[in-house]
Amino acid sequence: MKDKIIFFNTGWMDFYKGLKNDKIQGGGRHVEQTGWGHELFNFQEYRGNYFGYVQPKIDRTHGNPSTIRIEKLGASPEEDKIENVTVVWTARDPNNHGNYIIGWYKKAFVYRYCQPASDKSNRWFKSEFVGYFTKAEIANCRLLSVDERIFKVPRQGKGWMGQSNVWFAEKQSKFVKKVEKYIETGIVPAASKINDHGMGRQMDVLKKAKVEKNAILAVTQYYKRLGFSVKSVEKDNLGWDLTATNSKTQLTLEVKGLSGKSIAAELTPNEYAHLKSNNEFARLCIVTNALDKPELNIFSYSLETNYWTSPEGLILQLNPIISARAILVK
Repeated sequence: MKDKIIFFNTGWMDFYKGLKNDKIQGGGRHVEQTGWGHELFNFQEYRGNYFGYVQPKIDRTHGNPSTIRIEKLGASPEEDKIENVTVVWTARDPNNHGNYIIGWYKKAFVYRYCQPASDKSNRWFKSEFVGYFTKAEIANCRLLSVDERIFKVPRQGKGWMGQSNVWFAEKQSKFVKKVEKYIETGIVPAASKINDHGMGRQMDVLKKAKVEKNAILAVTQYYKRLGFSVKSVEKDNLGWDLTATNSKTQLTLEVKGLSGKSIAAELTPNEYAHLKSNNEFARLCIVTNALDKPELNIFSYSLETNYWTSPEGLILQLNPIISARAILVK
């Protein structure tokens, strides 16, 4: 990776596309007082680009505008922007604590001063347009899903980020190399979007078994690539199929395999009860097209919206149904 690198710390969100079906946690005094922060649109598309905001140090004494010292990235004192920068976004995990990489912009522009947003960019909130300090083409950017946010970024200690939201990491070259390698080699493919309709019901027993096996394999491989230890509990009738554990959390994974391409699945009463009672660490993993090229869709529960949502912004609704068994009594 030849680009210069900089770390921007923000509040924690799932999607960074506004506050619809999402919320911001952490991020400093402004978020605590108002419930929102300017980073809320950091991964919202406009004309093929993402526009990102970070809050640099505020000059509370003299009231000067917040600036990023881009001369540390190689710009001259007269320049107001620099290009070909890798911007690494970090945020504090509200559930597991610690700061983690949540995504990045590659080949980005970084600006000394906050840039005004276009009035057509839909970066409007609370009667103001939300500006930006960096932008990059979408093809060079990556937002990690909540489960993919496993790369921890230390804040405390000499030469680390500390309380600053802007960090150049000049004294942590070994750590920077690890981050660069992670960005180059550790990207997890995004799940494909689902376009058609109709449930992929399984009528044949052998076909159903193969679908379920492929689905379990797809989910297991996915979480192992993220560094989780995955254990099958399918035979224990716990209400979920797999337990995924890493150094910071333990997730329960309910897996549903479908031969079709539409996201729809039936839950047993035990599975439904578990998803309702342990929803913070539960994941509903629906694998479509399981017999051909399995496509993994992972849904987690949003306490803010009361919906099950995927990293792609898909929303899943759980509709309880009543069933009965008819038996011959006479």
